[in-house]
Amino acid sequence: MAARLPQVINPKGPWDEPDTLPPHMSSQLLPPIPPDIGQRTAPELFGMLFNYGLMGSLLVQVYHYYGAFPKDRTSTKAIVYTLFVLELTQTGIMSYFAYTIFGSGYGNLDVFDRSALEWFPVCILGSIIAGIVQLFYAYRLHAFSGSWIAGGLVTVLALLQIGSGIGQGIISKMLVDRSKLTGKPILVTIWLVSSAVCDILIASFMTYYLKRGEVRSPRMRNNIAKIVRYTVETGAITALVASIQVIVQHTSPRNNYFETPSWTLGKLYSNNLLVLLNARAITVGGRGYTNPTVRGITDEINFQGTGVRTTDTQLDERPTSGIHSENASDTEHCKVPRRYPSSRTLELDNVAV
Repeated sequence: MAARLPQVINPKGPWDEPDTLPPHMSSQLLPPIPPDIGQRTAPELFGMLFNYGLMGSLLVQVYHYYGAFPKDRTSTKAIVYTLFVLELTQTGIMSYFAYTIFGSGYGNLDVFDRSALEWFPVCILGSIIAGIVQLFYAYRLHAFSGSWIAGGLVTVLALLQIGSGIGQGIISKMLVDRSKLTGKPILVTIWLVSSAVCDILIASFMTYYLKRGEVRSPRMRNNIAKIVRYTVETGAITALVASIQVIVQHTSPRNNYFETPSWTLGKLYSNNLLVLLNARAITVGGRGYTNPTVRGITDEINFQGTGVRTTDTQLDERPTSGIHSENASDTEHCKVPRRYPSSRTLELDNVAV
């Protein structure tokens, strides 16, 4: 009987060769990780983190506005709550996008490149949010100046950035692959440059028209100075972020560095508007608070013949109890001063709204 030769077993298995892979495994192969993986994915991650942080700030701002200014104009409240809904929508879409590229598609750059969902939350929603804020300022400029020149110029730039942002969103949707987005930066440039110029004009015009008003009350002058300061600071922030995004887009078109400011720009506009609106509130017992009584004396600010006037209710240093006149017919001295409500925040006069 012939001896049986021992069977040699291939420890690697037949499927280790590239041309003998089973069909169910060949489709699961991931592309190799490139050395610049951090430059491609980290800007997206940081932008989303900043977006989440600004969303938390916006929640606080909207809650503060809701409690402090229930008597604001219906149009102003509609703008605030519309911006809030749009921002919630953007954050929800962004969260799904983050799950797609950092969760279910983690490590698969094909998923990262072909899941460019920011065409809607960044380009379209971001430009609409910025446009709403800029058009709000355009209307206020018209009210302060009595002329359509300043407000009309801001309106044209706001509509230009809205149109170019929506156009860039459509292009991004059609291209699908994010690696091809850098080939058509012209609409991105128009979108962000017009937005930055619009913000600079808003800050300049608001400062000019508010400063030239004839103000009698020192307290109202302080309020106007605060509004001017907030307008300049918030406008400078949004203009700076938009400018940084344009510069990075042109200097590093093959990297995704521009994704970080792009995810934060819309939230900055909403937060800036709420900061300006909430600046009209003061805290009882806080800095600058002197007396909890009010005297019904109004001080008018006339914006140089424009017909736009705002009133200032001055603080009264008199005692808060009793009637300070023996003559009941003397209406000038028989008035009992009205007290502030017991809430923690008080509404100042509607200078900015």
